[in-house]
Amino acid sequence: MSDDVSNDLMVDIFERLPLKSIIRFRSLSKYWHSRIASPEFIRNHSLRCSKNPPKLLIKHHTYCGNLEFKDIYTLHPLDQLPLDSSSGYIRIPGVEFPHGTKKVIGSCNGILCLRDNGSYISLWNLSIRRELIVPRVPRLNLSSMALGFGFDPITDDYNLVAICYNKYESDGINAFVYSLKTDSWRATPSPSTWLKDVKSNACFFNGILHWVVDGYLTEPSPEERKHPIPFIFTFDLNTHVCGHILLPRPWRVKQLTTINGCLVAVSFERANNWKIRVMKEYCNIESWSVLFEFQADAFDVIRVFQAVINGDIVAYYNGSSVYNLQTRLLMKLLKFGPYCFNLKMETYAESLELLDKERATTCGETIFSWTKEDDHKRICLSQGLDDECLFLNYTF
Repeated sequence: MSDDVSNDLMVDIFERLPLKSIIRFRSLSKYWHSRIASPEFIRNHSLRCSKNPPKLLIKHHTYCGNLEFKDIYTLHPLDQLPLDSSSGYIRIPGVEFPHGTKKVIGSCNGILCLRDNGSYISLWNLSIRRELIVPRVPRLNLSSMALGFGFDPITDDYNLVAICYNKYESDGINAFVYSLKTDSWRATPSPSTWLKDVKSNACFFNGILHWVVDGYLTEPSPEERKHPIPFIFTFDLNTHVCGHILLPRPWRVKQLTTINGCLVAVSFERANNWKIRVMKEYCNIESWSVLFEFQADAFDVIRVFQAVINGDIVAYYNGSSVYNLQTRLLMKLLKFGPYCFNLKMETYAESLELLDKERATTCGETIFSWTKEDDHKRICLSQGLDDECLFLNYTF
């Protein structure tokens, strides 16, 4: 009995520890190696971590020489972005994803869903360097595919949704759902909605995936096919039911996000005018209201985030700058190195997810960690760069 009480107390203590400490404690014994990787421990730890402010993940698309590129990821508190050359990336480890460059489909509870231009899709936990390659999508012969990733608390399962459609013929669509629990895909009933084009990444909100699309709510006539309408296409991870939310014209919505627990549409309108609208009552199109309005070029605004500490809304501009919508300050992000470009951002919460998956493999190398002592050292990111070394403390 005393051993059980002692172990239960230790488990409670371990669940409260920083993630790096927990990973180190797996080496204490076979018991703790197994216990820390158990689904129960991972879920309890994730629930505790969900109360912590999320971090901002920055993906640095980096040239390595010989026409090769790699993606390097760094994590930052939302109120400590790399803006100051005196502290920008000091003590911030860079993590290299080894399988070439990938597009981030979504981020949920510490798992990134990554995809290349082909059939490669994987789930990667950057925090613990574990990756699980997803089986190929049974996409039939349809030409285009939109993906979304999220977590269903009802089934306690992570789901990847593939919406397959014919971009050129405006045919009906097929939907497939991948379950991390079963490690398999299954088809869902085809919705009546027809898609012409998917305009945005999926936004996961309230257990539902949301995409901005052009398409048709029902099978269109030959004349109607010439005039697709914009709307938000939805997929409920629990019920596997598709739906839609109409968008008032003449909105040109570029992305969806969430602010203060509400769905938000970021739209570009005429004369370089951007508007951030919040849907105060979900699915009530009359409840859209303008939260912010600002000026920017048509292709400038990439993402919009909410800083957790002070609640400020930050717009990420043109791959290199952030703009605070409250203070109206435009700030340039430091680059990770002189050969880094096309910065991408995602919110990220550290977790132990995927640690219990037997098919998951070790993936990701910490390539360096800055300290003030080596702030001015040259560090090569790769061999064979034609005698060029990358200055990781270089700024533009």
